[in-house]
Amino acid sequence: MKTPKHILVVISGKHTKHAALKRALIFAEFGQLHIHLFNSIYEPVMELTDVLSSDHRKELKKQYLADRRMYLDSLAEPLEKQGIKCTIHLTWHRELHEAIELATDEIKPDLVIKRISADATSINPFAMPIDRHLLRNCNAPLLLVNNKQWTSNPILAAVDPTTTDPAHMKLNHSVVHTGKMLSTISGSKLHAVNAYTAPNIALPYDIPNLDYGALKTSTENWHADKMQAFLNSHQLDKDVIHVSEGFVEDAIKKVSEQIEAQVLVIGTVGRTGLMGALIGNTADHILSKLTCEVLAIKS
Repeated sequence: MKTPKHILVVISGKHTKHAALKRALIFAEFGQLHIHLFNSIYEPVMELTDVLSSDHRKELKKQYLADRRMYLDSLAEPLEKQGIKCTIHLTWHRELHEAIELATDEIKPDLVIKRISADATSINPFAMPIDRHLLRNCNAPLLLVNNKQWTSNPILAAVDPTTTDPAHMKLNHSVVHTGKMLSTISGSKLHAVNAYTAPNIALPYDIPNLDYGALKTSTENWHADKMQAFLNSHQLDKDVIHVSEGFVEDAIKKVSEQIEAQVLVIGTVGRTGLMGALIGNTADHILSKLTCEVLAIKS
């Protein structure tokens, strides 16, 4: 992923500060930038058909949209004066994630930036948080941000160098390239992590001459060798390469906290249907564990 030139910024309500917009402006320091200010509004009061007539509902909706348009204009005006092109996208939609996905498909931005939702860490399979919807269905790189300042803390790229699938290996390279871009923009160092699960063989009897300790060490060394071979082409030093044992979400969280990463870059393959709703995917589970920002790259 190259430095984005077209960024869709999700504006969440009327606030004095917007973390997503603040992040987008950092990219403006590294080249010409077109910011698409996106806002979707919906008022449940419009469902009170027994109380409000059709004409009243139309008038209320018109007033809501006009008020929000005025607010978005107030955000765009000072940016335009700085030479940053801004386009306002305002829609009325019941589901925020669907509105963002539709806007992304229409605008085709290089990057979507959104503040992490308060419910992002929810693991309720029957009430999927907005951010997890977007991880699955947003057809553009998605940067989920918090209210913290970007510092010199590391960027962490999560990769799987053991894959034999060409598409997944291509995604690995995209993750690292994107991590490099972010490290340049934030003035920080890029680290890379691979998580693996050690073999855990439970048998009702012992197998002669089978050394479980050696098997575990061999597995770790194999992953370390794969990681080093993959990252040699990206010229990363050994001291920024991490091979961590455990479930992916736990192992990545551990490394992220150890190095105090400010952004995790991860590749994601969306799932649909009942299985996707019930068990999710790796990116879903990682999002529920982390406190840092996340940049998800679609395969």
